[in-house]
Amino acid sequence: MLVAIIYGREWVRGLGIPLVSINEGIYAEGIGDVIKRFRELVGVDLARELDKVFREALRNEVSRALNTNKLESEIHLLVEKLWARMALPLAEFTQLMLSRLDRTMLKRFIDLEEKLGTALARLIRRSGYEFAENLVYGLSILIDRDRWVIEKISELSIDGFIGRVIDRDPKAFMELATYTMYLTFTWVAPTAAILGVVKSYKDENRDKMAQWCKGYAKEVEDYIDTLDILVKDDVYKGLLDLGIVKRE
Repeated sequence: MLVAIIYGREWVRGLGIPLVSINEGIYAEGIGDVIKRFRELVGVDLARELDKVFREALRNEVSRALNTNKLESEIHLLVEKLWARMALPLAEFTQLMLSRLDRTMLKRFIDLEEKLGTALARLIRRSGYEFAENLVYGLSILIDRDRWVIEKISELSIDGFIGRVIDRDPKAFMELATYTMYLTFTWVAPTAAILGVVKSYKDENRDKMAQWCKGYAKEVEDYIDTLDILVKDDVYKGLLDLGIVKRE
């Protein structure tokens, strides 16, 4: 269980990906203020490091995915490489967030992501892109996932939250983590293409990932719904009594 909880603590490093992935490369109404407030929240040095590694990911893994002739066979390695590249600064960011976790901080963080989501959704839709709604949906699920994780950790503590999901449905927990990684990648890549952050790309690759984004978002949403039920002690006990779920 201890090893599982340590892994679980590492899993939540994905907090704030929508915020991390937007920098001064995108100028639009509402986004500049979000960037400024995000930097104030995390500090200039960490914000600069997050920006640096994300730009490196755009130049390498994201650009590769948007231009390769072998997307289906390379996507898995590219997803792993992007998350490995960003692991350290994301872990630092997550630790910072969790160390400050109170109602005020929760509200500030969620407020930032929701404001960003509104501004980005507007930009994505204005692009006229055929699969714009896939990307808006993917973004909304990433933000919902952050809200859900933070609220549960605030309510139960990080070890209490991770302990419950691992004890009650470890497979769903692991699959949610995996689908979150793929959702993040397949949202970032086509969004970066249609908003002009990445200039060179194959339309076919952009469109494939935008369509995959919708599928991954649906999986993440479904797993959140499942785990949200299982972490509630009274609901979980009732499901056990009815034989609807069984202990792993």
